[in-house]
Amino acid sequence: MKKFEPTVVAFSCMFCAGCKPVAAKPEKSMKAAQLRVIRLHCLGKINSMHVLKAFESGADAVLVAGGACRFMEGLAVARKQIEYTRKLLEELGIEPQRLELAAVGRTEGKTFNEAAEGIIKRVRALGPNPLMKTKKAA
Repeated sequence: MKKFEPTVVAFSCMFCAGCKPVAAKPEKSMKAAQLRVIRLHCLGKINSMHVLKAFESGADAVLVAGGACRFMEGLAVARKQIEYTRKLLEELGIEPQRLELAAVGRTEGKTFNEAAEGIIKRVRALGPNPLMKTKKAA
């Protein structure tokens, strides 16, 4: 039987250089798992529909990463959206632990890797996205 390797969608700030995997030294589990990075103009633009669509499209987890916001409030707005979206996920029967917000600065590519590594490990323990099980059964 094939070992489960999660797919993680990472929404990140396009102005935050640290919000992408450090290619020089990716972690072992990041190589095995699929990490798809989607760059946004500002994390404040993230909303529940982006996250829910990622899960509907097969993501096993979603990471939202950003830091020193050039628009001043992006991280604060994103934090409120993530809290709200976690409640929605719980109502849908998806573990809220599958969604994480990570504060990552411009020069902290290693911090991004650590956040991605952490969510990958957590999702391996949780297993595949429950929505995908429901889709296969239908």
